[in-house]
Amino acid sequence: EAIWLSIVIIGRNESARLPALFASLPKAEDIEWIYVDSGSADNSVEIALDCGAAVYRIEPGFVYAPGTGRYVGTKEAEGDWVLYLDGDMIFREEFLPFIEKLKAELKNDQNGLPADTAAFTGRTINRLLNEEGEGVGERDYVVLSKGEMGSAESWGRPACYHGGAVLYRKNYVERAGNWNPAVYQLEEIDLLSRVRSLGGTLRAVDLPMVDHYTPVLTLTERLKLNFLPRWRGKKLYGLGQVVTARFKEGGLCSFIRCYPHPFIVLAGLLIAVPLWFIQPLLPLILNLAIFLWIGLTKRWYFYFVYLGNVLQMFRGLGRYQRFEPVYRKIPEH
Repeated sequence: EAIWLSIVIIGRNESARLPALFASLPKAEDIEWIYVDSGSADNSVEIALDCGAAVYRIEPGFVYAPGTGRYVGTKEAEGDWVLYLDGDMIFREEFLPFIEKLKAELKNDQNGLPADTAAFTGRTINRLLNEEGEGVGERDYVVLSKGEMGSAESWGRPACYHGGAVLYRKNYVERAGNWNPAVYQLEEIDLLSRVRSLGGTLRAVDLPMVDHYTPVLTLTERLKLNFLPRWRGKKLYGLGQVVTARFKEGGLCSFIRCYPHPFIVLAGLLIAVPLWFIQPLLPLILNLAIFLWIGLTKRWYFYFVYLGNVLQMFRGLGRYQRFEPVYRKIPEH
């Protein structure tokens, strides 16, 4: 039977989570599992093989960013649809009926599927962990708010953002040029902006899709992720790399439309200079208005997240170079 769904999982040193993740996945002869490993030092590869996944390992010396693994997984996927997950997630059973509904609709000539549907996403529920790895809380609707999602009966509603858990129609990903393997951050928005420029639509379904096990971060730690060029081994050049990529390869305007907030913050700062000569209070009023708008539509600290994005943009403009990942398939036991 032909593969209709490929499940691509990316990971690095996720051996503690992988068994539960694989146990949560839908299983059928027309579904394949692909695990792409980014240089794990634990037994993640062996666990994925034992669970029945096809395993590919990115060779040392290449960028181990999320987009790199998803790029490789897409190239190897045989299904018409690809479900992308991270190794520190667990797939929620509440989303399984939607997967079956989509499969049935595809067999029914897609008469009820909204035109130009390119992808679906559901709710990501963060399971917060302390330094000892113990659960200390949870947060729902962490990627999109409840108001940005629609019911499964109506195939959700159009959305402009998704996280690491997303179900894409493979031909849209391929036509858009696949995930960018050479950017450290914002790879989801980068891909979605290119898909939207093709006329594709992401639809958000108000169903739990994944549990994401993630460390608790204080506000200070969250801001460090945006304001420091390197932190906890991560290179924080994301926005600058994506802007450079879209400038060189096309689609910069589409990316800005998809992710306007950092550019609005930047515009407020740049316009402040000439406004000061007109009336010294105008720059303060303008940027306070932008701060309040972001606080009302997102959360108040998102202004500082986007301000950090602006710094990333200038740091990362010269730190982008497209490359082709080198990887190999790990033989089955």
